[in-house]
Amino acid sequence: MSRLGPLTHLAIVFLACLSAAAQIKHDVFAYKVGPHPVISVRNQYGRITVTPTAIDRVVATVVHSDAVEIVRTQSENRVELITGSQLASGAKADNVDYQVLVPPDACVILSTAAGALSAENLEGDLIFEGTTASVDARSLRNAHVHVKTLSGSITLRDIRNGYVEVATASGDVSLQDVSGPMIQVHSGTGAIRYLGDPGHGFFKLASGTGNIDVAVPSAGMAQFKARSVKGKVDRRALGPQLAAIPTPGTALLHPALASFEIHSLRGNISLREASK
Repeated sequence: MSRLGPLTHLAIVFLACLSAAAQIKHDVFAYKVGPHPVISVRNQYGRITVTPTAIDRVVATVVHSDAVEIVRTQSENRVELITGSQLASGAKADNVDYQVLVPPDACVILSTAAGALSAENLEGDLIFEGTTASVDARSLRNAHVHVKTLSGSITLRDIRNGYVEVATASGDVSLQDVSGPMIQVHSGTGAIRYLGDPGHGFFKLASGTGNIDVAVPSAGMAQFKARSVKGKVDRRALGPQLAAIPTPGTALLHPALASFEIHSLRGNISLREASK
């Protein structure tokens, strides 16, 4: 029986590396679209990142293994990309990473079970759905933002004049410099944290057992109505009790103030100036 020499072993390792590298594919898909297109990307495992482009094109760069197929369709002004497993191999889907360029006014729908979802510098409506996936959205203007996760963390930054709706069973939620006519956040057991300039926004923050922390630059920038059924409310840093919070219908009577309605079942609530 012949034995393999050191050089033969090295050759085998080298060929194995080449074979593994060959299994990774980089696909680029491009679609011409009109104003306000709808872009839907549904993944299973991996990242989806969406950024704007100045042209009337949707360009998706997808990195995936040979065990995964990308199902893509375009129907008029709607583009859909879906991750699936190749039926012939029966293999479970591996990580798939999407980098998608869309017109700023696009309506974007992103979904993944595990991984990360992110979008920035857009003006259209956005929908994020994840199980354990994290969500990061920033620098959005005049957008309707809907986020739903099971346990994935959620970070929203620099969102202006937005209608924001966030729901998570156990994920932590962080908002920084977010404002708009209606900002609603609900977390079952996760923490909710707001930091920064609330503008003239109207906020409803609610948790089951998670703590809620709100820090604004100055106490005079906002009015607060806070209650925890079995937790503590610490508003000492904001001074005495403020006037009754205005409802959206009467907000024009208090144009200089943001409004916060904060409720928790068992979590503690902290209201403070950002510097304290």
